[in-house]
Amino acid sequence: MDNATLNRFFSLHYLLPFVIAALVALHIWSFHNTGNNNPTGVEVRRGSKEEAEKDTVPFWPYYVIKDLFALGVVLVIFFAVVSFMPNYLGDPVNYVQANPLSTPAHIVPEWYFLPFYAILRAFTADVWLVQLVEFVTFGIVDAKFFGVVAMFGAIAVLAMVPWLDTSSVRSGKYRPKFKAWFGLLVIDFVVLMWAGAQVPNELIAWISLIASAYWFAYFLVILPLLGVLEKPLPQPATIEDDFKSHYANPAE
Repeated sequence: MDNATLNRFFSLHYLLPFVIAALVALHIWSFHNTGNNNPTGVEVRRGSKEEAEKDTVPFWPYYVIKDLFALGVVLVIFFAVVSFMPNYLGDPVNYVQANPLSTPAHIVPEWYFLPFYAILRAFTADVWLVQLVEFVTFGIVDAKFFGVVAMFGAIAVLAMVPWLDTSSVRSGKYRPKFKAWFGLLVIDFVVLMWAGAQVPNELIAWISLIASAYWFAYFLVILPLLGVLEKPLPQPATIEDDFKSHYANPAE
């Protein structure tokens, strides 16, 4: 790693915000033209303009004000952290002068990378799966390489969810088993985040390995099987029917 590497990463960090801004503009354009999803997961009626209007709300002011409110909340938290507690989510090691001859004993990435960092550290040379893969590949894939593949694989499975979820019901509102397993996934994510921030030891290694196993099992095994085995609750015929069942005046 030298100046050339730093220059490339600097260029990447400089260009990515423009790419993200372009994707945001594309998202708003597609959102304005195709409409938003809804908690019921039921498709908007396309029979006539009157029926479609009963299932939808205008982009302005409803979604614009909603997104502006969410943006305001995020900015308030952002400015509060930056102005009053800038080091709250940091690490004291970041203030130690860099020494290329000495790596800190305990150094961790930013908090939003901690779950995947825990997965990277979970697959050590003592794990039987790593030993099996290393044996099959004649030592080409060692524990370090396996951990890197597992870390990027944990991110890649998130992009595969539309194909891994085999259920015909789009909303989790009518899938109680799905909600239970997804709740465990949220807890699993928090556990991985905690484990990624801890000093490596035997207990942390076991916790990280179990949490990593559930992470992959949820996306690659549980999610596809739930779509086949789970019996969803009855869905409303239209979005209007679901709205009336919750908000209509009983006196009418």
